[in-house]
Amino acid sequence: MKFELRQDDRVTYMTLKSDRLDTKIAPDLKSQFITLANTTDSGHLVLDLGNIAFADSSGLSALLLAHRLFRDTDRRFVLCNLSDRVAKLIDISQLANVFSIAADQASAAASLEA
Repeated sequence: MKFELRQDDRVTYMTLKSDRLDTKIAPDLKSQFITLANTTDSGHLVLDLGNIAFADSSGLSALLLAHRLFRDTDRRFVLCNLSDRVAKLIDISQLANVFSIAADQASAAASLEA
């Protein structure tokens, strides 16, 4: 799985470089989420899904894991740059009220300051 990590004082930004969030990358992504959640100085996590054109239930499962891991450690997990297709999948799955969703990384960062 290819991704880019960038960190500032209290937020880690992860950008997925794949065009799919599916069974092929979900296990590696879950592993990375666990690593980040267990790293106390990683802060909140903003996941940029701007490159993702397709997601399936395995991908949603990985996102739910990250949400739970960060919530349980009093940190926030924010999704941003969702394609229409991914946003629709999240909505159909009735997860839009579970996840914090922002338009872009700047909006995600601003939501963490509120």
